[in-house]
Amino acid sequence: MRIVTERVAALGAALSLPPAAAPAEEIRRVVQVFRELRLGQSEDGRIKFKTPSGTMSTAEVISVIVQGMSLAVHLGDGQVRFDDLLSGIEGSVVRDPVHDPVVWREYLDALSGR
Repeated sequence: MRIVTERVAALGAALSLPPAAAPAEEIRRVVQVFRELRLGQSEDGRIKFKTPSGTMSTAEVISVIVQGMSLAVHLGDGQVRFDDLLSGIEGSVVRDPVHDPVVWREYLDALSGR
């Protein structure tokens, strides 16, 4: 969380994005999604997931959040919401066109059941 928050702040400042554009709660949620998909289980260990073919790296988390911030500031109301980040997350998850859409759909279905 610390690394992501620091890098997002630095990149956001370099792009002249307001610091409040990416609230800590949304950063935490994206980090959690990436961690759960990378590990193949929910944070509490109760739900198992298939893992995607990509690396789901910290750099990708940072990229997803900065992209969401840019979209929110330039095309939205300036506040990043989780929905603003979903397309970026999906782009990081779905690398293999056969395997990864299934992984992503199962993960989203599991989230809706939480």
